[in-house]
Amino acid sequence: LITRQTTNIGPRIYGEILLEHSVIGDYKPGMMDIMNEEQMENGLDSDDDLQPEEIPEYLKDRRRAKSLPAYPEQANLYHQISQNCRKRVKFADALGLNLASVKHFSTSEDPQIPAKVFTRLKSFPLHKDREFMDDLCVNIKSSLALDYLVPAFKTPVDTGDLETRLTRCRVALESVTVMQFDVRGIIRAMGGREVGVRYTFNDWLSFVDAQAIPVPTEHKTRGERFSFTMYTPPFLGPSAAVHFAVYMRDDISEFWDNNDGMNYSLKYHSSSSSETAAFHAV
Repeated sequence: LITRQTTNIGPRIYGEILLEHSVIGDYKPGMMDIMNEEQMENGLDSDDDLQPEEIPEYLKDRRRAKSLPAYPEQANLYHQISQNCRKRVKFADALGLNLASVKHFSTSEDPQIPAKVFTRLKSFPLHKDREFMDDLCVNIKSSLALDYLVPAFKTPVDTGDLETRLTRCRVALESVTVMQFDVRGIIRAMGGREVGVRYTFNDWLSFVDAQAIPVPTEHKTRGERFSFTMYTPPFLGPSAAVHFAVYMRDDISEFWDNNDGMNYSLKYHSSSSSETAAFHAV
């Protein structure tokens, strides 16, 4: 049997039971069940369902706020910690220091070089620096060597038979320019639905077709002019070569200019940096 005593100070708590000081009597078994049934009848399951004005004064002090500590001692501890960890900003002028430091330099004054700089320079002998510079110059000279392709043929413009070949083949190579990473050229064609170039790097084991695009001309010429671009590998070997031929297609047939069956060929050539030619055109 659990008994309860009432005082004028406030309520007493026995286990999980909270009784008001105005209730006088002994606790009896089943009292909690009766209290729970009364709460269910009134539609109240817990103190959280009560409205603020319906909560007794002595319960308001004990209701836990979700954003606050559960105990006053814990709240005081958090307050002390936050006071000690608060960030504060102080400016230099408040401490008697200058906000900015200005250094003036004059060309007439000798620069002040730290002694450790001279010590580091003395640790590297001069002859080692010369050897390093010699090796560097050799590497730069070798990297400036140009490996490129040069035409192994003469264009119809050079031979003077461009008009004749254009009449016979309806398409002809007019000019070609070899750059370091690609080859560009001009094709003359008598109409056609598609104009382009077919080229290979492995003697026609495989090939690539590149379509040409029309080029506007200021003066009147026979046929239409088209430009094309062939991209070459960045690293070429001594046996490298590019073979190509130009073509023109219409809805019925296909016409080719393959240098009279010999193909147009570009051969590998190596030069040193002393040569001034950056590209070759024919």
